[in-house]
Amino acid sequence: MSRVSENSSVHSINYAVGKTKGKVEDLQLKGSTLKRVSKPSDDPIGNIDLLAIRSQNVDAEQYIRNLNFAQTQLSFTENVLEELTDILSKAKELAVGQASSIYSAEIRQGVAKEIHQLRQQAVSIANKRMGNRYLFAGQKILTRPFSAEGVYQGDKNKINIEINKDVFVPININGNDLFFSKAKKPLTKESLDLKTPGIDMEPEMNQGLVRSPASVAEGEEVSVSVFDELRALENALLTDNPQVIQGLLERLDDSIDRVVTTRTEIGALTNTISNAESNIEKTKLLNESHKSKIEDADVAELMSDLQKEQAVLKATYRASSNLMNTNLMDFLR
Repeated sequence: MSRVSENSSVHSINYAVGKTKGKVEDLQLKGSTLKRVSKPSDDPIGNIDLLAIRSQNVDAEQYIRNLNFAQTQLSFTENVLEELTDILSKAKELAVGQASSIYSAEIRQGVAKEIHQLRQQAVSIANKRMGNRYLFAGQKILTRPFSAEGVYQGDKNKINIEINKDVFVPININGNDLFFSKAKKPLTKESLDLKTPGIDMEPEMNQGLVRSPASVAEGEEVSVSVFDELRALENALLTDNPQVIQGLLERLDDSIDRVVTTRTEIGALTNTISNAESNIEKTKLLNESHKSKIEDADVAELMSDLQKEQAVLKATYRASSNLMNTNLMDFLR
């Protein structure tokens, strides 16, 4: 017959009590947090999903911040383009009125002053900023995009922002695309040179954009800015030249159409951003639901297991008490 030593009994009791107490403590911890998974060993496979969900949620928060910034910039740009549309429409309205021969030179000189102010406003709009960032400078956001003469100093690059995993959208319009049009018949320097006294104009011209017709090859397109068109209109009014005014009407129409098209593009981008934000919010809700299924404890089952383990622990204490109170004399009676 094998002999069971006192040390062996003590170790067995300690092991049984320690194991049961560990289960009770674990269940009590889960009961206090209502989380089924509190450490990776609780559910290794589920923990992998939880880590992936947490990573997606962190990314989603940054995407939401990106979307908010993009929405703000596009809304601000839309308001600025609305002002530019009003200016060009007003210039076109004045040009249509002065294109006929019924008005005198004195009246046209008065209208020329108004066109001059509209041009100054257009340059001011072209240099609009949101905070310290210029809207129409391309990626050179800290560089003033247009000089007082209307010379473009920015670049032609777009600023793209990530609104979802590997999804980028442009959030700016560069000044070259917005304020310049392609034309096969350039404005001449003579049509833009203002020499009439009483009007404070900048004498410098953008030599890269204003060229002699003889220097333009047949079929070649040259860039003409909105500011050059307004300058030419002002000069035609000052020189009482209705034929030139009539020729500028089509150019002003093209410029207005270009601005309206740009506003349409911004509207499409705004809708894309709104849809992306909605999709991110839906994804976050689905992730939270999936996370809850993995991580959250079943309260009824948890309470049942806790009561069972507490009963087991009490039974273990009783059995241990009876065993430890037994001595050699009890077996000799």
